[in-house]
Amino acid sequence: MALDKKIIRKKYKSIEEFLENEAQKHRCGCGCNEIIELKESHFWNGVPKFIFGHAARLRRGGPEYERSKYYSVEDIAEMGDVSEQTVRLWARKGNIKPTKAIGRKNLFSKEEIDNFIKSRPKREAFNPREFITVPDLKKMGISRSKLRALVRAGKISEPRLYARKTHYRLKELEKFWNQIQEEKKQKRRRRVSIAAFRELQAKVKEMVNRIAELERIITKIAP
Repeated sequence: MALDKKIIRKKYKSIEEFLENEAQKHRCGCGCNEIIELKESHFWNGVPKFIFGHAARLRRGGPEYERSKYYSVEDIAEMGDVSEQTVRLWARKGNIKPTKAIGRKNLFSKEEIDNFIKSRPKREAFNPREFITVPDLKKMGISRSKLRALVRAGKISEPRLYARKTHYRLKELEKFWNQIQEEKKQKRRRRVSIAAFRELQAKVKEMVNRIAELERIITKIAP
């Protein structure tokens, strides 16, 4: 249940007190019933009603369509035991093509999708030890956009959807771990170098102004 920031201010005087007393009390309102992990920012902005991205689950369904003839993205994801992101990736690659659209919802031919799902290699049983979730990867500093880029480039396989969470294969990510870390280091170096350059510019400008001022004083003093 969401907790308004005004109520938090009245109830708690410090962030530490807020985190200690409200931990494990708030669950996502989309129906997944997952516990919302509290952050310091929630003390200032209020506790959200949903885990990030889960609110979209309530918008599923939308306009009605002939389920005997068509599948939606959500239907295909459930049938293929993959994430909706993977289904959209199939569509972008041209593996499947939408037959029609109702509003913003793309619909796919049931016959075509049934054949596509049957032709796909049989998926192995899910082993949690071989995968890592997107939230865990984000804590390590790996963004979702970087993961998607690796999938699009064909360097890692499509993510697996298990227990309503998106998982990536650990062994595949280990191959690119050094590359990802190196890119992060380069970004940090770039930020530091830009900051140092601007600081140097400011010092040079200050020195030029002082020299100009000294020249004016010497000119006045000189006979």
